[in-house]
Amino acid sequence: MQKIRSYLITARKIYHEAGARTLLSVIFNRLFPRVRTSLQPMTVKNWLQYYEKRGGEHRNSPPPFDISQYPRVSVLILTYNNLDYNKLCLYSIYSNTTYPNFEVVVVDNASSDETPEWLSEFSRSRKNLRLILNKENLGFAGGNNQAAREADGEFLVFLNNDTVVTQGWIEGLLAHIKDDASVGLVGPVTNSTGNEARIPVAYGSPAEMEKFASDRSSLMAGRFFDIRMLAFYCVMARKGQYELMGGLDERYSVGMFEDDDIAVRYHEQGFRVVCAEDVFIHHFQGASFGKLDNEKYQKIFDENRRKYEEKWGRKWEPYEFRKLG
Repeated sequence: MQKIRSYLITARKIYHEAGARTLLSVIFNRLFPRVRTSLQPMTVKNWLQYYEKRGGEHRNSPPPFDISQYPRVSVLILTYNNLDYNKLCLYSIYSNTTYPNFEVVVVDNASSDETPEWLSEFSRSRKNLRLILNKENLGFAGGNNQAAREADGEFLVFLNNDTVVTQGWIEGLLAHIKDDASVGLVGPVTNSTGNEARIPVAYGSPAEMEKFASDRSSLMAGRFFDIRMLAFYCVMARKGQYELMGGLDERYSVGMFEDDDIAVRYHEQGFRVVCAEDVFIHHFQGASFGKLDNEKYQKIFDENRRKYEEKWGRKWEPYEFRKLG
């Protein structure tokens, strides 16, 4: 029994750090050690090596035109330890963001590793990056609300540090919200999340992922669908509207259920919450929560679920994945 539990913990760690494809590769290679497979494990460090070489290639010089005609977009990132994820996320932003008028606001929630030092050094060479180093951990909701208050963009993008963005991502999200007042929140599709925003993928490297995202963007151009909730690994909102909604509810300890909660508020105010089929973001998922043992994770989940149900007077219902075929 102890050996099975150990295998499950190891599988969960691989899944959170490298994704389902790598987990399947490990299982396949253990079962069939003499069979060669093209499902090569890709760890966070592998991805980081790819983007570290490209970090900032699109932002080395200012655009040769007036950017004031483009609405300002603030990309908000909350960090807490996990240095490699933080590096990867930021390098991908400065490699793949082609939108000309954006800023990055990073709030570090009192990391105890080398993250604060690295962020301080990285921000020195990025004029559009603002860094806030907290002395105490404000939690997921508190840290994101702090970043939103500091942002000067007309539009906000809440972006988890365990994501990798793709070319045209800001333009793609903006296209679904900028000129449609009925849309309150918009998010992308991804490889890993807990509802219909999750789609099947067939890539095993950053280069393959970027091609997959580009091909999908062309194939699905302009398509979106209404969704019950958007997980806040990547969500765009209007700053003024988000503030009127009261931001993320900080009653939910550590994290979980803040995104469920705010989706309910947007829906009750008559705004749509939509998922863009033509914007893809890679999500490792669980960079922070994946480090919690199952008992502690379940305790936080149950506590926040109780708070959600007491607040809204309704039972929380699990989400469904999209039906294929």
